[in-house]
Amino acid sequence: MKGELPHTLARGQFPTSDTDLHVCLISEEAGFDLRTSELAPAPPKPVPAYPDAKAQFHVGAYCGPILASVGTFTLEDIDSDQGSQSFGHSWRIRGMATAKDFRRCGFASAVLEHGLREIRRCRGLLVWCNGRTTASSFYRYHKFEQIGGERQLPGLQPHFRFRRVIEHLHHP
Repeated sequence: MKGELPHTLARGQFPTSDTDLHVCLISEEAGFDLRTSELAPAPPKPVPAYPDAKAQFHVGAYCGPILASVGTFTLEDIDSDQGSQSFGHSWRIRGMATAKDFRRCGFASAVLEHGLREIRRCRGLLVWCNGRTTASSFYRYHKFEQIGGERQLPGLQPHFRFRRVIEHLHHP
């Protein structure tokens, strides 16, 4: 990887400096193995996983040279009854995954916050996702509101739909 950072952390340790945590845009291919291993039992989606997306980007958080967390953000409207004023400006989080040894260490939060900054830059108004029930506290912590009850689809883990309005800085 170009610009590799020295590996200064043991797995499972909290990043203590900026050299321990590096967040950036990545290729979809770079995150494929991590998504495949951590999102099981959901079947892996071959690259490109979202070929019909109007726009998309992928974010990775590294612990030194190790890819610890990934997320994909696609320009995708939420159901019409859930935010019609944001049509054409809604982004969906897809394939968010963090390696087991790096959970609860800030890597997923770094991926999400980087993604939100990119969405603001693109003038997005809303971000939403279908988050696993086990990740509910993560999304609530990051100011997402739950929409409706738990969903159960064949072959997938139970999940909730979450959304968050994007705040934009207003300059006088």
